[in-house]
Amino acid sequence: MKWQSIIECLVLLGLFLLIPPAFSIEDTAFTESVIIFNTICAKCHEAQCSGRLSFDNSFKKSTNHILRYYVQASGKHWLQKELFDILNYMKRKCAYYPMQTTVPLKRIWEGEILEKFTTLMAKNYFIPIGKFTPGTYRIKLELERDVKVTVHLISEKFEMAVEECYQSTDRRINIPVLIEESGDYYFRMYPREAVKLIRLEITHQ
Repeated sequence: MKWQSIIECLVLLGLFLLIPPAFSIEDTAFTESVIIFNTICAKCHEAQCSGRLSFDNSFKKSTNHILRYYVQASGKHWLQKELFDILNYMKRKCAYYPMQTTVPLKRIWEGEILEKFTTLMAKNYFIPIGKFTPGTYRIKLELERDVKVTVHLISEKFEMAVEECYQSTDRRINIPVLIEESGDYYFRMYPREAVKLIRLEITHQ
């Protein structure tokens, strides 16, 4: 009986260790929430980043503001809370919320990697593309089909290196870029119609 009790305890302990925790790490937002914020909300709040504009509103007071601009968050308490936390971070740090991602060595993004950086319905993209030094570059896009897209290339200081609308030809777009300041940069894309980005490549000229 004694050995049976020990075995039962060991089995229960093993099952306990296999069960994932029912909580997430504090202050860590899901990538989906970060992409939503940086394609929907950040367009306004990038320009409002300032110490004197620190965000002191409570989550409860901010819910109406969130739902006014992103109605899809209705009924999703977890998403509302994460959008609030990301906004709070931007206001306090004057920076984009950090994302756990690795920049490809050759700066080529495709396949499943791109799917992690898009909103599901509108197919807006927001991708951390890493550090750049001053110089001339070229952004090469391959799309699922021909469509007009608005492309932003944004510095960590919220300065736009690219802010233009482009029409693809044979599903491709080539964009010359002049970067004047060193720092981390981010790629953002808004298609006029929901379309999948098949490949993103950035080359140094």
